[in-house]
Amino acid sequence: MPTPKSFSRHTFLGCVPGQSGLSLVELIIALALGLLLTLGVTQIYLSGNETYRQTQGLAHAQESSRFVSAVLTPDFRSAGSFGCLAEMGRPLDQVVDNRLNGVLTVPLTQAVQGWEYDTTGPGDSVTLAGTLATPIAGKWESGTAGAALPASLAGSVVTNSDVVIVNSLTPIGVSVNAANPQTGTNVINLGAASGVNAGRVVLATRGDCSEGELFQKSDNATAQTITVSGGSSPGNTSNDFGLTYDSDTRVYEFTAMAYYIGQGTNGEPALFRRLMTPLETPQELVSGVETLQILYGVDTNGTPAADTYLPANQVADWDSVASIRFSVLTRSQGEVLEEINNRNFDMLGSEVSQANNGDRRARLVSVSTTAMRGKMQ
Repeated sequence: MPTPKSFSRHTFLGCVPGQSGLSLVELIIALALGLLLTLGVTQIYLSGNETYRQTQGLAHAQESSRFVSAVLTPDFRSAGSFGCLAEMGRPLDQVVDNRLNGVLTVPLTQAVQGWEYDTTGPGDSVTLAGTLATPIAGKWESGTAGAALPASLAGSVVTNSDVVIVNSLTPIGVSVNAANPQTGTNVINLGAASGVNAGRVVLATRGDCSEGELFQKSDNATAQTITVSGGSSPGNTSNDFGLTYDSDTRVYEFTAMAYYIGQGTNGEPALFRRLMTPLETPQELVSGVETLQILYGVDTNGTPAADTYLPANQVADWDSVASIRFSVLTRSQGEVLEEINNRNFDMLGSEVSQANNGDRRARLVSVSTTAMRGKMQ
């Protein structure tokens, strides 16, 4: 009977006798493959992280742009919408008794007025400032008369930014108390709380909309009354109404709101708004808005539509403005691009270049056009 072959332990395991680990060549190959794999994973991570940062930066700029449009569009649309008085076909200064002390920043008869920053109109080349600056005066013009920027805004607006003030009325949404519409000579009674803060300016019209009065109210938002008073700022010329109000009386809140680009609390340029009458503290709305450029659609042939768009310093008659076109340049919060972004931007015909030949922020230009409802009636 044949003798079975004997196998050593090393032969059975498929190893070379005496080998106890990897050879030097095998170790080098394994390290090289591991290094290549690590480099590949690292590259994928870095690329993904860079893409994520750029996407987030652009998303922030887009969100800022959408927010600006959501704020400005409805206010521009309501500019010059003076309630039932606009349907009377008579100039507002003939049907409204302005009881306020002093002069409105923008006359009641105007829906809007703007101020153009020097040499930032169509055809101009604009370089954004590397360091934010807020000139006190002398850089903004409005119309052929060259009206100066309101003193309350001087020193708040950054260079290269336009300014606009919008006059509008908003119904308070509460009806007059039908059983007792007026008490004495200075109180209109409502069916519920007015919701209008003390010190705000309101317009009350007679039931047939033939006349109205503009005045500052003194009672708070929870009161079911609208009371005229001469004690606050700007105050009223009289503590009494000049008209008698009935159950069909309508009450509106009047606002003269300014919009501009200022320096935010974090040092970034930001969109601001400020109530001009009564004058209140500026409100920062959204950060990362570098500049605001505005053109005004002017009606020259008596139609409700605009025939041409002009910068504020070329608008000769503000009553002829029928629509507003605005453009904003928004940017990411941080530097998210791989390379310097030194591209120029077209903003309503103005060529806008970045400060210091650019940085690595993502930027976005948006343009919107809004027709003014009061001019479409």
